[in-house]
This record gives sequence, C-alpha cells and structure tokens, in this order.
Amino acid sequence: MKPNRLILLLSLALLALSLSACGGTPPAVTWPGLAADDNAAYLTNGSIIHAVRLSDGAKLWDFSSASKSVFYSNPAFTADGQLLVGSAANDYALFRLDPKADDANRVTWTFTGAKDHWVATPLVVGDIVYAPNADGNLYVFDLSIPGEDKLTGTVPLGGKLWSQPILAGERLIVPSLDHNVHFLDVKTLKEQTSHVLGGAIPGGGVSDGKYFYVGSFDSAMVAMDVSDGTPAWIAPVQSWVWGAPLLVDGTLYFGDLGGNFYEMNAADGKILASFQPDGAILASPILVDGHIVFVTENGTVYSLKPGETNPFSLEQLTAKLYTAPVAAGDLILVAPFQSDSSLLIALDKDGKQAWSFSPQK
Repeated sequence: MKPNRLILLLSLALLALSLSACGGTPPAVTWPGLAADDNAAYLTNGSIIHAVRLSDGAKLWDFSSASKSVFYSNPAFTADGQLLVGSAANDYALFRLDPKADDANRVTWTFTGAKDHWVATPLVVGDIVYAPNADGNLYVFDLSIPGEDKLTGTVPLGGKLWSQPILAGERLIVPSLDHNVHFLDVKTLKEQTSHVLGGAIPGGGVSDGKYFYVGSFDSAMVAMDVSDGTPAWIAPVQSWVWGAPLLVDGTLYFGDLGGNFYEMNAADGKILASFQPDGAILASPILVDGHIVFVTENGTVYSLKPGETNPFSLEQLTAKLYTAPVAAGDLILVAPFQSDSSLLIALDKDGKQAWSFSPQK
C-alpha cells in the first residue's frame, strides 16, 4: 500500500476511534494487541481476549465482558502475574484478569471511572499502575489497596493519551496525540515540564536514562533531555513514525509509514543506515537472540543483524502485520490482521512455524 494511502487510512482510524468514544458509534476495527508470559500468549482481538498455550498453541481460555467491551491494546502484567487490559468500547472499563482463575472468577478488579476509551498499555511499577486514557487523564492506581477503590490520583494532561508511559529515573514521561510530551515528578505526579513536537505521538518512546527518544507524525525522531525536556537533537526522516524505537548499544532502530527502516546513532541523531524492506512499518522492533526483529504491513517478518542493512525474511504471511512481535522463550509471536486462517502465529528463531492459533467457529 502506498504511504499516502496508508496514512489516510490510519488517520481515518484515529478519527473513527475518537468519534466512537464521544458519539456512541461502534469502535473502528483495528489490529490486535499481544503480550506473553512464561506459559501463555494473550491476544486482544475485538470483543474477545484469547489465552493461548505457548507450548503447542492450544486455547487455554477466552474472555469477553458482559458490558460488550472491545479490546485492542496490549495487555500489561501486574507484579503478581495478572493482566491489565482496557476496553475501547463505550464502557471505558479497565479490567484486571487472573489467568489462573476459572472463568467465573477471571475478573479480579474493574475500573469504570474514565471518560474515554483505553488504547495505551498501562505502566506497572510494583503495585503502582500508571494508566493513560484517551480522555487526557493519567489514572494512577495502587493495587495493594483492598477492594475496588484503588484509584490514588488523576493527573489531567490533555490530548488523547495513546502511548504507554515510561519511567526514567525520577521522571514519568507521558506522550500525547496533541503533540505534547509531559515530564512528571514520579513522587509528586506534578508536571515538571512539557515540550511540544511537530506532530501527534501515537506510539511512545524509549529512554536510556539521560534522553527520551520518540518519533511522531512530523516525520522526525527526537532526543529529549530527561531532566528538563529540551530537545538534544531532532533528526528528520522520510515519513511519519508510529512505533517506539528500539535502543540497542547506543543505536536506535525504527521504521516509518513510508516503509523505511533506520539505524540511527542515539548520541547525535545521525542516520547510520536506512533501507526499504517491502512495506510500511508501524510496529516497534524487538531484540531476539542478538538480532533485530521487525514486521511490515505487507506481512513480512524480518530479522536483522545489528550494523547490517540486508534483513533476512523469516516469514511472509498473507495478512497485514501492524502489531509489534513478542518474544516468548524460543518463540517469536506475530498477530496477523485480516488473516483468513490464523489470529496468532509462533515462529522459531529460524522462521519455521511452530504453531498457529485460530479460534473454533
């Protein structure tokens, strides 16, 4: 798909989700979310969350809510191994699920106090949960508090918050679709500073403790000083950046919606190498056994040795790949979008398919 057409479709998806939250229309259909622990993969796919056994791809359980929730965001794990996942439907519910419980006791806590849908994956630090919502608020929960009322703070930041926050030293960093990057004191939750970028920030960033690296829809990667939020450098790229970069040994790895993949020096923003695989890149890369693994819209799973520009195609699927791959033990999990056969596929490190999962109809 040509970059301009893809950008248009993604923009419409952003708009549709925004309108669905305030107008009562059904949420837009978008790509699934994915996470994994030592035993299972958890796939959020519309109205259902699937738990799939890693050893053989068998279904462990499905979850759907009585409030007709819709799930697209990546689940987050709590310190005790439960799942946090929010709904993108008009119930605006955030659930905590116990993967080891029976179906009747699966839900162990629910928060329904937000005013918009959940897209961002919450950040969990011990018992504290930092959960950004599309209503512009950062909700803070303490899971050690018994009962349902675990909310300990609501921080109004503005804009639609679609990105997972990150913790960098004493700073909690929260990007927004309204172009702002907010830097909060993690102890007081007071905003220390914010900085406006040239475009919306849908996919989050990464930090080495000194700088926060983030791309946006102004076709640039930016390094921001964690202490005061000022940009250390701004590096233009060819197209909009959706996914967070991967930082490995001082090099940033990321793709753009124009189908370009970059290796960039994190110290000064110099592009060390760039190349075009076979399609737009929305999802963040991951590190697997010393190799960079990334996916393209055209359904290809690539493996790249750091420092090289000739990625190896691990797998070519007849589906679109917008969800970031997940490393789970010896497996690489990918979640095809609009696939006729499988919702989830497990590959070994050589690209051989270990199993695929498709729910029974």
